[in-house]
Amino acid sequence: MTDFEPKDLPAEVTQDLVQQKFQQLNLQEMGLQHSDFNEVMNAHKELAAMNHAAVAEYGKNIATKTSGYTDELLNLVQNKELDTTGQKLNQVVQVAQQLNSSSILNKKKSTGFFGGLISKMKGAKQNFDQHFNSTKEQIDVLVKEIETSQSGLKSRVDTLDRMFQGVQDEYKQLGIYIAAGKLKEQEIQQQIAALSSQTQDQTTVQKVYDLNHLANNLEKRVSDLQVLQQSAMQTLPMIRIIQSNNLMLVDKFYAIKNITLPAWKNQISLAISLNEQKNSVQLANSIDDATNDLLRRNADLLHQNSVDTAKANQRSVIDIETLEHVQNTLIKTVNDVIQVQKEGMQKRAEATTRLRALQENLNHLVLESSNSSVNKS
Repeated sequence: MTDFEPKDLPAEVTQDLVQQKFQQLNLQEMGLQHSDFNEVMNAHKELAAMNHAAVAEYGKNIATKTSGYTDELLNLVQNKELDTTGQKLNQVVQVAQQLNSSSILNKKKSTGFFGGLISKMKGAKQNFDQHFNSTKEQIDVLVKEIETSQSGLKSRVDTLDRMFQGVQDEYKQLGIYIAAGKLKEQEIQQQIAALSSQTQDQTTVQKVYDLNHLANNLEKRVSDLQVLQQSAMQTLPMIRIIQSNNLMLVDKFYAIKNITLPAWKNQISLAISLNEQKNSVQLANSIDDATNDLLRRNADLLHQNSVDTAKANQRSVIDIETLEHVQNTLIKTVNDVIQVQKEGMQKRAEATTRLRALQENLNHLVLESSNSSVNKS
């Protein structure tokens, strides 16, 4: 493909014209200032040899770098340290919640229903004391592990600060490449206008066609860079949100360690006597509930068995509803098959008509295109 370069004006004049066009761009929208002109011109040099390869590679490095920041940000969101800290905070809650009456009641087994109840009552306090000590040890271990994760979260805040600055830089670089691309678009349009005013021989027509094609590709590339710049702008608040979440997790853990856990230990100590009382009441109620439940279940089972036996004895071998369903389904099957065959014949006839119309339209378009080419020549 032929390279296209403006060669009609001296370099000084061209530079002034380009600078005037740069000042007319919406610089604020691109995150640029008037003082960024020299950097824009450096990016503009990448399009000096205007061809498909230059357009395809334009801004590729900066776009790749911006995508890298986005990937790194996603990795931070899914960071193992953050995930682990959240899990360990949940484990602290779960371990404390395990210290309840149900865990005590399930500690020992004994032969016989009443023997088991008596054994549970005698061993309730001893089992609770053992479970309390085990729970306290688990919480202490988890506290130490979370403190380690806490340090990692704090270091991530500093990493995110560096990333924030990097994304800001990339945002500006994308703006520079966008501005340079827009300036190049204007130059190409001027070249197209100049060529279009000349005698339209085959060579000139081909150049206009090639320039239009390159202009479309460049416009698409600049549009992609604008999308990336907007994505970079959206990444900035995401970074701040993640930093805030990290700091809130750190603060939350301080509150749990210094306020919540001491309160739990005090209340758990009081819960020992309360659980002894609660277990005694539950055991007494369990005996009464078991007796009533046994009588009710036996009565309900007797009623259900008697009714089911009578119904089974009175039922026919084949229900009349079944015979009706079979016959209706057979009739519907025959009718549906006939309808599908009719619809298929109709659709094929319609398709034949539409295919003819498509062929006629295509032939008309080809003839019209050929006549237009002849008229232009």
